[in-house]
Amino acid sequence: MAKAGFSLDLDDLYARGARLIRESVQCGVTSMRAHVEVDTIVGFSCLDVAQALSKEFRKLFFAQEPLFDAPGDTQPGQNYIILQEALKRDDINVIGSAPYVESTVEQAKSNIALIMTAAYENEAHVDFHLDYNLDPSLEPLIHEVISQARRLNGWADVDGQCRRITIGHATRLQLFSQEQWQQLKEDIKGLAITLVGLPQSDIYMQGRGDHEMPLGAPRSTLRVPYLLNKYGIEVAMSVNNVQNAFTPQGSLDPLMLCSLGVALFQTAAPTDIEALVVGRLLLVQCRNERLKNSIFNQRSVTLTSKLALGAGGSDGRGLFPVAGDAADFVILHGADSLQSAVLHPPFDRTTIRAGVVVARRRSSTWLLNDPEDASDIRNS
Repeated sequence: MAKAGFSLDLDDLYARGARLIRESVQCGVTSMRAHVEVDTIVGFSCLDVAQALSKEFRKLFFAQEPLFDAPGDTQPGQNYIILQEALKRDDINVIGSAPYVESTVEQAKSNIALIMTAAYENEAHVDFHLDYNLDPSLEPLIHEVISQARRLNGWADVDGQCRRITIGHATRLQLFSQEQWQQLKEDIKGLAITLVGLPQSDIYMQGRGDHEMPLGAPRSTLRVPYLLNKYGIEVAMSVNNVQNAFTPQGSLDPLMLCSLGVALFQTAAPTDIEALVVGRLLLVQCRNERLKNSIFNQRSVTLTSKLALGAGGSDGRGLFPVAGDAADFVILHGADSLQSAVLHPPFDRTTIRAGVVVARRRSSTWLLNDPEDASDIRNS
């Protein structure tokens, strides 16, 4: 197992984490949640490195391995003990797990109850990787999350300002009927629950049993524009694993998810593009004078993603922020519209966090016998 060697080379862990953060900020990322595993395999090595990387940011720690040692166990094992120990550290405000790795449905439900109770007692957010399958015979565990949230009464949504529950993947929900989606909409009403599609991982990992079918594997990630338009359910999109066995491909750039979404969801309609991208404040530098200095909000990779992180809400103001909003945005140099920002995201960007320029990215190009270059030479 690759992660068995993590604790033996903390410098490598640090270097890879630093590179991920650096490149993400250069893409325009202003808020990030890192899933830092703690279990009997890695111990606290990942958490140690994460805290060393950036003490000013709060961390999530995450139980990727089962909390129960054996299928018949009714009490959690050593991984849960390690998880509780990690909770005692400073600057921990999120706890999460992957209940689907448990051996039985009963243990998966107990996993959810244990994590949510621990989060409730420690006033923390919750982040689950949940319902990561396309098997109609498996019970959707999102209903257990809703049940526990109601039982604990600690996740009421008050204008987006509260502890939040984030549900990542949730590919099993793709099999829901219209009636089931409508019921889910009613069930989560008033709860601070956000679904997060992770398309680069979801598409790569799910539907492998359908390779011999005429159309191959299905589109196995949450349908962002459809769910918003049909049921009013906002879904965030995010980059999940980066260059590992579960997601060997793809970019750190959230805007590239929007470009991918145009093809996956088969829509380039302006309203759907807005649903894909509206969220982080995006200043588009326009060639068109009429559009110059227009500011756009972006949702699935921006405002809804920040909502999922507990970093601020989507308050329905639409495309126009107002005075007093956090000055977190990215300038996309050369984009002349929201559509162009999604359909062909520009490379050149400036990232601003809390009103401070924190990163710039510029391209350098050269082409042999380029007429424009020749013109520049003649005029020099």
